[in-house]
Amino acid sequence: MKAVIFDLDGVIADTEPIQAQARNDLLRSFGLSAEGTNSAAIGRGKREWWGIIAKEHGLPYSGAEIAVMDFSRCLRYIRETHLAPTAGLRELLEYLRRSGIRTAVASSSDRFYVEDVLKYMELDGYFCGSACGDEVPASKPAPYLYQKALELCGVSAAESFAIEDSDTGALAAKAAGIPCIAYDAAEGAAKQSFGTCVFKAKSMQEILSYLKKEQEK
Repeated sequence: MKAVIFDLDGVIADTEPIQAQARNDLLRSFGLSAEGTNSAAIGRGKREWWGIIAKEHGLPYSGAEIAVMDFSRCLRYIRETHLAPTAGLRELLEYLRRSGIRTAVASSSDRFYVEDVLKYMELDGYFCGSACGDEVPASKPAPYLYQKALELCGVSAAESFAIEDSDTGALAAKAAGIPCIAYDAAEGAAKQSFGTCVFKAKSMQEILSYLKKEQEK
């Protein structure tokens, strides 16, 4: 194992409630109902999702333009709620750093949002780089984000693990040939199947234990 690639939203931090709030507030600002939209948006890039909504309802903006509005609201809400990284994440990152294992981020979110979140949470120094949704031909479940993250780390897929909290993200990792660990913390409508993952964990501590065993092989 030479690298671990992290999804951002829902893995590095539990941003899903904030994502839902920002999305729903924007929908209401356009005079649209927010009911039933949250589960449909999980694992889907904002540009793609808002593009569908804009087309269906004749909104006077592109999906990319609304996505920027959405990300900007998320960043504001993250600061207002003083959102912290996922419990146990920093310990995991410290272990990987001590072990000489490279780390990167593969996120469907735009770069300005990814970099702002990592800097705000004082995590940016742990990662060798980020692959972001506004810089690839297609977001997850396409493999491009993970392929770019592998390039950033300078490793092969077989030498890496991905950590994801959605089936869409896990499929992207699989498409890139990377074994995926499921961070399976969601409940209710957001529950995922993770049928393609090599391991399912309810906490970062469980992921840390799993990776330690893998490192000892």
